[in-house]
Amino acid sequence: MNATTPSIRTAGMQHLLLVRSVGELEHLVKESEVLTGNAGRTFVVAGADRPAYQVHADVAGFQISRLDSDLPHQWLTTAPELASHPIGHALACGLLYTEPLAP
Repeated sequence: MNATTPSIRTAGMQHLLLVRSVGELEHLVKESEVLTGNAGRTFVVAGADRPAYQVHADVAGFQISRLDSDLPHQWLTTAPELASHPIGHALACGLLYTEPLAP
């Protein structure tokens, strides 16, 4: 499990950034990778269990890993295929969030 997973899953929603589009998702991932030097960015789906995902930008699209599961779940998806993934569903419903980067 990623060290940032507990913080994003327990953070108050008012402290998280709402992700509004696939383009914004891609921008946030790349922004994090450039500014922090670490691969990917952590996202959380608002809801009762608040699942957390690590998303990496890839030349083919996105590499997505579920962080809060005992079983490793990883997907490689293109932007159009994202609609059939839980992150895409959350994005379409306005339920996908990420932590702002530290100043």
